Amino acid sequence: MSANASLLVEQLWQLKRLVDRGECADIQFVHLNNLLREPNYRADVLRRAEASGSEKVRKLVGSIRDQDSGMPLMANTGPQYIPEAVKSTPRKRRHLIWLAPLVAAGAAVSVGFTALEPQTIRISENITAPATWEGGKTYVLEDIVFVDNTTLTIEAGATILGENGSALIVTRDSQLFSRGRPGQPVVFTSARPEGARSRGDWGGVVLLGNAPVNQPSAQIEGIPASDQRGSFGGPDATDSCGVVEYTRIEFAGFEVYQNNELNGLTLGGCGSNTIVRHVQVHRALDDGIEMFGGTVDLKHILVSGAADDSIDWDWGWRGRVQFAVIQQHADVGDNAFEGDNNGDQHETTPRSEPVFYNVTLAGTGHGAKAHRGMVLREGTGGHFHNMIIDSYAMEAVDTRDEVRALAAGKQLVFSDNIIAATGTMGSRQAEQGADDDDYGFDEEAWLRSPENRNHLSISSALHPAARHLTAPDFRPRIPSRDMPATAPPKSEFFDESATFSGAINPKNPGSWLEGWTAFPES
Repeated sequence: MSANASLLVEQLWQLKRLVDRGECADIQFVHLNNLLREPNYRADVLRRAEASGSEKVRKLVGSIRDQDSGMPLMANTGPQYIPEAVKSTPRKRRHLIWLAPLVAAGAAVSVGFTALEPQTIRISENITAPATWEGGKTYVLEDIVFVDNTTLTIEAGATILGENGSALIVTRDSQLFSRGRPGQPVVFTSARPEGARSRGDWGGVVLLGNAPVNQPSAQIEGIPASDQRGSFGGPDATDSCGVVEYTRIEFAGFEVYQNNELNGLTLGGCGSNTIVRHVQVHRALDDGIEMFGGTVDLKHILVSGAADDSIDWDWGWRGRVQFAVIQQHADVGDNAFEGDNNGDQHETTPRSEPVFYNVTLAGTGHGAKAHRGMVLREGTGGHFHNMIIDSYAMEAVDTRDEVRALAAGKQLVFSDNIIAATGTMGSRQAEQGADDDDYGFDEEAWLRSPENRNHLSISSALHPAARHLTAPDFRPRIPSRDMPATAPPKSEFFDESATFSGAINPKNPGSWLEGWTAFPES
């Protein structure tokens, strides 16, 4: 790295530190890696910092502009350059909202639509040039629409209606910037009128990228193998599929062909520079969110009323999750989590090994449909901490296939969690014969092991309102002093101050769900 580039990196780090200290009124958080890698993101941060920052910030922005050539400062692959200030300066962590990038000013061209009226625009063709869907307007997807080798920006307050058979698919080497705000989310929903909407009215949102997957010639579900626009995966673990924040996806998941439905949100081979934060998937016909490989992280996630699994992963996903709420509905659904590595070769690498902190799984008890908290199989690892698993009629965790070596090698860890009002709570007999699908591994002994510090309770850890269909409340009913929580890892991603169980801080009167989520029945 040249001397000028090194100086610029140091100055950008200084800018991030000033933002963290509250010296930019219009910016709450800066993602350092994106600041270095993404010129469009950097340009937007500099513009906002210059407009709303302190005098010190404005001077620093001027110096940065003098040095900045508008090129990426970090390669897409290889080791990351970390300024000395990053290595040595302690950082005060805060619970913050991510700042999303804007597509650079210029020719933002809307293609493939016809205007019916000023506020309603029908999308009938693929998007092959940079496009912006404006806040306050409604866009109607008439068919499967591909964002192909370009970018689509969706502004806060935009509504996207999906007609039957439609979906939005962002292909590899393209990006989606769905940039809602707390009071103005981006909403993807059914094109049918309110009161007539239901699961599977339209397809959903698919993002494909270039991060590693462990399945050769990976092709996303629902797209014919002959169509290369459905392929994904590559060598770039830091790839960015874009930004999805303060975004709701409702009534998605139509059946493409028999027993194959699209998910509410599908992330195939998306890398760690993809930002997925403050996202709700509501009443999906298939899974709520599914990751096929990649390293994408998720934060402040709500999946409510999925008809299959709420969060599903396969093919080597190695991302991180913090602050996630799963709400089961009594009449539909399968598992809150279903985790796999690879069904063809359980030991193939990269192995699925996500990391979860501060998660609430709200089951329905003995309802019309019995649910499991988690099914972990086909070689997946995983790290699960500070969770509340509440009111699952069948069991909290069901492991399958060979897991003993994963648990012994700490590739599969389940510790510092609360399991409440779930399953048989100790009265279940060991699996035998045809029911022994994990080679004699005793899940219950593993969960109850003193070294894992899990707390099992007969009473529910959540209020009854956690199961309310239209106005749920996911705050825990137990005080934080009684929670067996541990500090999350120190990193730019995790909020390490979240030393409580579940996704909602019991000490706060409100929660991060307010202002942008919704729970329509139809």
